[in-house]
Amino acid sequence: MLKELTRADWLAFLDLVEDRVPPILIMRGTRNLRAHYERYAVRFDDVLPVGSPNGLFEDIFIGRHRGIDVGYASVYGGPMASEIAHLFAVLGTKLIVQTGVCGGLGDGILAGDLVIPTSAGCGDGASQCYLPGVRAVAASPDLVRWAMDAPGTGEPRHAGPIWTTAALLAEGAVELETWHGEGFLAVDMETASSFAVAEAFGMRRLSIFNNPRHGSHLAMTETDKTAARIRGEDAVFALLVALIESGARPTSPDARRT
Repeated sequence: MLKELTRADWLAFLDLVEDRVPPILIMRGTRNLRAHYERYAVRFDDVLPVGSPNGLFEDIFIGRHRGIDVGYASVYGGPMASEIAHLFAVLGTKLIVQTGVCGGLGDGILAGDLVIPTSAGCGDGASQCYLPGVRAVAASPDLVRWAMDAPGTGEPRHAGPIWTTAALLAEGAVELETWHGEGFLAVDMETASSFAVAEAFGMRRLSIFNNPRHGSHLAMTETDKTAARIRGEDAVFALLVALIESGARPTSPDARRT
């Protein structure tokens, strides 16, 4: 039933006017849904909470930055990410940016570094509902290039494939070594799901992650790791703002291709 709901259906259900449908959606993967909702909401103007009468959707808002409408949602895991991505896709949003923290797997990725996925391996489950049989979903190549080259705060950036898993506590040394051996730079819980929905609806897509820890970096204290995480979070948001201010315009001739 929900699959058949139209744009008009969702606008009415959410009590949302067409003029506030944002061109860009930021989804922050986190277990702390409300905390990150509040951290992002204070950074935008004209914040409009988006919910539903029966509580189906929470921790979503549409805000403005320099007159540009931007959607935000706190999500956790593939199913939740796919639902919000699907909702905004039907509403008419054209670009999805998945963000949050990831678990660095690649050699040389340290705490506070940024990871820009070129693709996400589909270990999530939700992606198969939109792209059956697909093993990985690519980011929009022009946006990956933009994210790697855009001016920022100086934190190292790493581009490459990541793995999206469905069960955080099922990760062990064997799984991490396997993903590392297969060439994945990091692991997360949402990107493959959000990218699969974007691919199914013809949306552009990008993911920007902060790597908050690096267990093998034994010289780094917990205080150092916290400071690196904060720097990484600030660097991620700086890139998000730069993307919003760019109008999410294509930067190369292949930008219309997803």
